[in-house]
Amino acid sequence: MLSAFTLAHVVGHGSGPIPRTYALIAGATALYASFDALRLRWQERRFDERRVWRTVPQPLTLAVDHPLLRRTLRVVGAALALLTLTVLTTGYGGHELGPAMVYVLFWVGLVPASLLLGPVWRLLNPLRSVHEVVCALTRVPPDEGLRRLPDRVGVWPAAVGLLCFGWLELAAPGRGSASAVLLWLWLYGAVQLVAATVYGSRWFARGDTFEVYSSIVAAMSPLGRSPDGDRRLVLRNPFNGLAGVRDRPGLTALVSVMLALTAFDSFANTDAWKAASDGLPESPARTAGLVGTALLMLGLLRLSAWAARRLSHGAPWSAGLMAPSLVPVAVGYAIAHYASALMLEAQRFVDVFFVSGEPLATHHGGAPAVQYALPSAVVLALLQVVSVVTGHVLGVIAAHDSAVGALPSGRKVWPQVPLFVLMIALTLGGLTLLLSG
Repeated sequence: MLSAFTLAHVVGHGSGPIPRTYALIAGATALYASFDALRLRWQERRFDERRVWRTVPQPLTLAVDHPLLRRTLRVVGAALALLTLTVLTTGYGGHELGPAMVYVLFWVGLVPASLLLGPVWRLLNPLRSVHEVVCALTRVPPDEGLRRLPDRVGVWPAAVGLLCFGWLELAAPGRGSASAVLLWLWLYGAVQLVAATVYGSRWFARGDTFEVYSSIVAAMSPLGRSPDGDRRLVLRNPFNGLAGVRDRPGLTALVSVMLALTAFDSFANTDAWKAASDGLPESPARTAGLVGTALLMLGLLRLSAWAARRLSHGAPWSAGLMAPSLVPVAVGYAIAHYASALMLEAQRFVDVFFVSGEPLATHHGGAPAVQYALPSAVVLALLQVVSVVTGHVLGVIAAHDSAVGALPSGRKVWPQVPLFVLMIALTLGGLTLLLSG
């Protein structure tokens, strides 16, 4: 029986229930049909963050924003963080449970949680609670800090932090060990608290990797806030939320790293990577592969923006304006790549903490007492293909809407071709890696 941590990195097989060729043809056809239909029928921008479906009743907004609920959520976040650190330190539940709680339950779980509920980590973030205590002890204003955070910083700290977290998961020495994860978390927390003390609590919205990541994914949530001054809860078209993602320094790099993490994780499971890295030190080779993949994604996105500017004779459709359209692509990859691991780890977490109180390996003298349920191989393969293709189709729609709003009349189609070609390449490459691991 595969461990959950191993399953988190099993991405498919070329001999699986869905033939690779069929999946590639279906993916490319879906993207081309979407682009062609948009080209013919979609001439003006339709998505706007100011448009909402329905305003949530005011009492519900007041309840969600009530200080008591906010404090309760902070306590829950702190309790979960303390539980994770305790499991990592003591090894309770088996040596794999602690890392899996971080890599799968937390990291992967942020995606569906943010898609459904919005930027949840902002409400749970235990570092915000610790920061308040530190500021109270040091008499530093928690909101303002000691100095102003320059606008040019953007979300670069979050992008760098995301690459560092990806390195921990995919390339660090002893990356699957509890000690490595624990050390990284303590170092990350220390850096975040120092930065927040200097720049104030606004740092977390721009420098905390997980808070920024959750917020970017939450742009696709149907649950949002009214852009008006009252900030009421609203139900909205997810594309309208995505249209509200503003170009900031580091946004292109952040989205590129989001794409690179799952791309390299898939590639590192292929025979091609194993042959290329054979005989090389594992951690340096994987580090080079991960950084190279991130730079490749960033370079391709910037190249698409450069080509679009040339084809539009200088229209301001920059890489930063293109980047939000790749968020659905990254989310689709994350769901396709890790959904099975999340299903398995959620069951193990419930089993260990609420049912048996023991890791599966120690039940009845080592014999499995509980069989964790997963969908069939056909269902999982369909989920992978549908997630990747759907993410790309949504990305094409978002990109087209952004383009028709930025490109001049008469030049709204050809400048989109470079980004569309990039999405086709990502679709074919992503499906190939998923189905050939």
